[in-house]
Amino acid sequence: MNRAALITAIEDGRARLDAALAALPDAAMLDRIDDEWTRKDVLAHIEAWERRVVALIERLRAGKAPAERVETDELNARFYAADRDRPLADVRAGERAAYERLVAAIRDARDEELFDGSHFAWTEGDPLADWFRGNGDEHYDEHLEQLIRPAR
Repeated sequence: MNRAALITAIEDGRARLDAALAALPDAAMLDRIDDEWTRKDVLAHIEAWERRVVALIERLRAGKAPAERVETDELNARFYAADRDRPLADVRAGERAAYERLVAAIRDARDEELFDGSHFAWTEGDPLADWFRGNGDEHYDEHLEQLIRPAR
């Protein structure tokens, strides 16, 4: 994979996410889709992980490891608690801004930062491009079903 393919994959995933979101009026974004989350919560969750991967590359570039290693479920619970009361308009705008920062971070990164798994020791051999995909298009696809499922 190269930078162009990485950006294309993320933009294609974004197009799928945007299509799902465009079909949902604001009222539907506030519908509960499981025992706890609304569609708005799903979008805030996506935003949190987009912000996290951008913060990750910034910290690694500065020679700092992320502050702590936390299990995914624990991070998701923290993100949910922090974001559940945010207004929908704020979540929509925040997520869009986080996506734009994610793409900008990829465009600004050097090839070795993105594709050389040994460049940042913290990633333990995984190229950072995989982290961007995991928090970009792959993450969007993971949550599309939640966005389109009927409300409870």
